Amino acid sequence: MVKDITLDETDLEILRILQEDCRTTINDIAKRLNKNKSTIHYRIKRLEEAGVIQGCYAKVNPEALNQDYLTITLVRAKYGPGYHKRVGEKLAKIPGVWAVYFILGEIDFVVLARHKNLDSVRNMINAFLSIEEIERTSTHVIVDIIKEDPRVEIPETK
Repeated sequence: MVKDITLDETDLEILRILQEDCRTTINDIAKRLNKNKSTIHYRIKRLEEAGVIQGCYAKVNPEALNQDYLTITLVRAKYGPGYHKRVGEKLAKIPGVWAVYFILGEIDFVVLARHKNLDSVRNMINAFLSIEEIERTSTHVIVDIIKEDPRVEIPETK
C-alpha cells in the first residue's frame, strides 16, 4: 500500500535513475541532480517509507539458470467468499510461479511461471489440479519474448 505522497520532479528523477540502475550511489545521484547527498538520502528513505520504492533487485537472465520455459496459465476457480485470496495464495506457493494476478471476467487468475523443462511444466499443472477450488486451467508456453520490461513508466512533469 502506498501512503499519500506528492512526488516532485526530484523524486521522479531519483526513481528514473534507480529504476535504470539500482546500484547508482547516492553520491552519483546527487551529482547528476545537482543536489546535496543528504537531500537524496532523505528523498530515497521517504520514497521507501511511503511504499513508492518497494525494493531493488538484480535482473537475472533466466536462461543463465536454464529456466528457458515461460508459461502463462489462465485459471478459473470456484466462486465464493474470499476465494481470490485463498486460491491466489495457493497458486503463489507452486514452484516456478513468479506472478499471480486476480482478474475480472470469465477467468479468475493469470499465473506466470518459469521452468527448466517440460517435466517442471507438468508438475506445475498437476499442482494446479490438486487445488480443489480450481475448476479449469489453460496453460500456454511462450515461444519468443518480443518485449519484457518490468520498469514502470515515470511521467514527465515539465
